[in-house]
Parts: sequence; C-alpha cells; structure tokens
Amino acid sequence: MKIKVKPDDFVVKELVDIPLTTDGPYTVLKLTKWAWNTLDVIDFLSRKLRVSPRLFSRAGLKDRYAHATQFLSFKGEFTQTIREKNFTVTPVGRSVQPVSFRSMKGNAFSVTLRQLSSPEINRIQKNYQSVRDYGFPNYFDEQRFGSAKHGHGFFAKRLMLGHYTGALQLVLATPFKEDSQQEKRFKQFCQEHWGQWPECLRRAPPPYKRIVRVLASNGRNLKGAIKAINREVLNLYILAYQSFIFNQTLKKYIAQCGIDTVTIPYIVGSFRFYQKLTTTAMRCQYAIPMISEKTSLRGEVGSIIQSILDEEGITIRDFSLRAMRFRGVRFKRFERNAIVFPQRFTCGAPITDELYPNKRKMQITFTLPPGSYATLLVKRLMVKRIVH
Repeated sequence: MKIKVKPDDFVVKELVDIPLTTDGPYTVLKLTKWAWNTLDVIDFLSRKLRVSPRLFSRAGLKDRYAHATQFLSFKGEFTQTIREKNFTVTPVGRSVQPVSFRSMKGNAFSVTLRQLSSPEINRIQKNYQSVRDYGFPNYFDEQRFGSAKHGHGFFAKRLMLGHYTGALQLVLATPFKEDSQQEKRFKQFCQEHWGQWPECLRRAPPPYKRIVRVLASNGRNLKGAIKAINREVLNLYILAYQSFIFNQTLKKYIAQCGIDTVTIPYIVGSFRFYQKLTTTAMRCQYAIPMISEKTSLRGEVGSIIQSILDEEGITIRDFSLRAMRFRGVRFKRFERNAIVFPQRFTCGAPITDELYPNKRKMQITFTLPPGSYATLLVKRLMVKRIVH
C-alpha cells in the first residue's frame, strides 16, 4: 500500500471558525500548500516581507506532503496574494482576534490508498467496520517526532535532566536525512570540531547562526545558546517529548482495556491497536493529560503515567524547566482524548490503479478533531491481524 504518491492523494482542509470583519488588527490568510512545512512557509514569508515571524499565527501544523488548505493570521495589513512554488497565500478578510488553535474545529481529509492487493483490500474493509464501531487510539503519529528521527533521543528530556551539552549536540551536530546538504555539512563539522565555535559560526546556515554566535562569544553559555533557539521550535521540541509520554501512557491503557490487540513499530516506539474495547472503556472514554509539573498522578491513568516516568528515569518536578527560566516555553497542561471516532467516514469501492499495473486503489474520506492524525487512521486500517 502507498499513500501520498501524487499531491492530490492526500488532501486536508482545515475547518475553522474565524469571524471576519471589515477592519480589525489582524489579516486572515488562506494558505494552500504542498511539500512545505507550515513553519517554513511562515519563515519564508517573514524573510520575503522583512517582518518578524511573530506577526504570523496559525491554528495548526499540516503534513509537509499533504495538499493542505489552512489559515494563518498576520498582525497588520496584508493585501497581496503571494504565489510561490508549491504554495499560495491569499488574504480573505480582517479579524479582531488572531488565528489560533482555538479557531480550529477539525480537519476534513480525502486520502487515496494505492497499490493495493486483494488481501489488503479485504483487510481495509474489515478494519473499516471496526473503526466505525470502536474508533481508534488517538496517538500522536510520526510527524510529531521529527526532532527525534535521528534515533538519539529527545532534546526536551536532555534539557529536563540538565544535560545542556547533549541537548545542543542534538540540534547542532546530529544530521537528519531531510537536512539540506549545507545543513548536513555544517552538523558534521560541528560534530568533528565541537567547541571550535568561531569556525562553526563561519559555516552555520541562517537558522543556526544565532545559536552558534552565543557560543562563539562564550563557549560556556550553554543555557544562553539554548534560549537562542527559535521559540516556536523549542516548543515543538517540548511537545515531542510530552507527546511521547502520552503515547506510552495510551499504549499501556490500551493493553488494559483493548480486546484482541496488536503492536506495530514507529520511529520512537510502538503503537498498540485493538479490535474492540471493553464495555467500561467505551462508556468512560477517558482523556489523558499532556504531562506538566502540575499533572495529578492519582487514579488509574496517573499510576500508568508514574510507571512511565520511572522507566524514563525522570520525575514530575523535572517538567518545570525552572533552571532554564524560559519565557513562553513550557510543558503546557491540557488533556487529549484516548479514543477518537472519525466522522463522515466513507470507504470507496476499489478501482483500477492507473499508476500501478494489476493493483487497485481506494479513496477514504473523513473528518477528525483538531490534533488527530489521518495517517494514524490509515495505519489502523492496514493492521494485518489482531491477536489476543
């Protein structure tokens, strides 16, 4: 099975509630994109217009390889339509409030599943009915863990434990497969010449210059270098580890309340899926806290979280990040549903796949609440077998 072969194979449209006005301090922008990360678009626009990226806000981040329509806001006047390769930004009106996560009501998806064999089609059709009846676990999918793709752990965990050199090494000296050639060369140089900051600074691509400049001025100012990382990026690093703890908690919860479960690997662990849920789990529909230093560890879910913290070698106090004294960077406290039910969920009949001889394709459409992953639903539909 393949997805995202063509741009229109994976389409997502943000469902938002943004009251538009004739004036207001914010311009609402519609962004249509493919092969762009949302934050990279904002960075590109800020450099093109020579404005601070903090003037832009958004409701969510969309998959780089989805044909996505989403909304941004810009604090101030923004009258031009900007068309670049693989993205277009169009002003649609003014607003009293900026676009934020609170603006989003969900996301509508249309996904084409390609290169399907007959056994895969049968599997999808059977799993489709199970998902309609019992939903699927609301894990964070692999897109959330891009900062840990290298396999060397989480920036935020090193930060929590006071391993500041190790945290910076993940940023400056650990190449990613997706890095540009310039970034790979820079990170390799930092790896081989760690501590030679003036030389590293001369080779640093723009996103890294501010960090390395702090170290070039004072090589012992590790906290200052960490604070020089873009605030939005720092928060994504924080969210990645917070999301990992959530996933581990949910996996243990599913082990307790799922019927006929199976695990499949992903880049930082494994997901556990179920065929059915116990009556109690269906009735309770638990929400799991996204952990912070203020999270209560009482009750069934709290005891699961505590067991995971013990496995990780950290305590609830470590989530305060007090030693860093960050502004606007923290483990934010909120809850996330353990189970999600796709709405308007349809599964089309298999038809001939024009791209792959002797194979079929299917189209699925559905809406999900904010923060839930269409790619995870696809993984659930493709589970080969459920064993008790």
